[in-house]
Amino acid sequence: MSAMLSRRTTLLAVAVVAAGATAAATATAAPGSIPGTPATAAAPAQRLEPPARTLLVALGGDVLNESAVNLAGAAAAGPGERYDFAPLFAPVAPVIAGADLAICHAELPIGAPGERPGLYGRSPFGGNLLLAPYELAQGLADTGFDRCSTSSNHSFDTDVPGIVSTLDALDAAGLSHVGTARSPEEAVPDVFTVNGIRVAHLAYTRSSNTVPPRDAWMLSRALSPQQVIADVRGARAAGAELVIVSLHIGVEMQREPTDTDLQFAYAITDPRGDARIDLLVHHGPHVPQQLAYVNGTFTYWSVGNFVSGMGTPGSGKYADQRTLDGLLATARFTETSPGVFHVDPWPVALCTSKIDRTVWPAIAALADPASVASMSPARVAELRACAGRTTALMGTVH
Repeated sequence: MSAMLSRRTTLLAVAVVAAGATAAATATAAPGSIPGTPATAAAPAQRLEPPARTLLVALGGDVLNESAVNLAGAAAAGPGERYDFAPLFAPVAPVIAGADLAICHAELPIGAPGERPGLYGRSPFGGNLLLAPYELAQGLADTGFDRCSTSSNHSFDTDVPGIVSTLDALDAAGLSHVGTARSPEEAVPDVFTVNGIRVAHLAYTRSSNTVPPRDAWMLSRALSPQQVIADVRGARAAGAELVIVSLHIGVEMQREPTDTDLQFAYAITDPRGDARIDLLVHHGPHVPQQLAYVNGTFTYWSVGNFVSGMGTPGSGKYADQRTLDGLLATARFTETSPGVFHVDPWPVALCTSKIDRTVWPAIAALADPASVASMSPARVAELRACAGRTTALMGTVH
């Protein structure tokens, strides 16, 4: 992995760090810059107010270990290893590692050590039942992710053992998680501290490829707006200052949110419900969609795929080239008054390469002449096409 974290990728972290440069500058004034407190040798400057608390978060799209991704991970593995996915994610790793809190979306269940990944039959409702390799969890951790959401339409693809092995694998890699659970106690989302800020991250799915678990607590499903509102209120009561919600929705390949998804988002962020969601991120459509403020909550309607085997001829609707495009849902929270935070969105365009299933921050990579010079013409063409599609959709993207 270290060889791939070369000069052509290390500068890409600047794109995300710059998102909060202005806010950080105002929060960290140099000695002597506070009116009335000039710095001298005899009287050093003293800060009149504590610096503003800030938090940079980044949420990735669907991690889909389909056949092409697993083959690429196998090709990158060293002697005695089955898979190594960190090299696939290495081009974007500096950006992810630059966040204070980086969250992946593990759409598929993850297998136990040595368990066969891949296809496990067809869903009774349509679609494949899939299992990702155990090694995926360590690859995500090596890339800089801190946490993963695990609730999706695929969560129960391999029944209860798949939920258990997924969380066991994430635990072993040091990744926290939310969305599925091995016990009723684990199903209660925790409130954790990052940069001195108390954060709650909730995750739900609106659909399932299978009959849901008999024990409803095993899979977090957003059955009604009232349920999500109650959970957000509970997180606030437990001390959360910021609440982030990941929501896996069911209709794929849409260029914009469905009426149902719009109504649900407006319902859970309705000020009358006093849920106060700070960031809402949707997964599932496999293509990016635009961003919006919904009742004052910054909302990513769809962040598309982080990595997948899609975008190839002969794969039906998934041959659509937009499935190669994704967003890193990045946002900086800055405290403007005690317990009140302003959010600055900073969406980063991602591209999965069909050449080797590596994941690139397309616009940032193309902006670096040395990076471009090191690429093959085919890679440059891929990234330019991806960046062009995402820019046409989003307008402003980084």
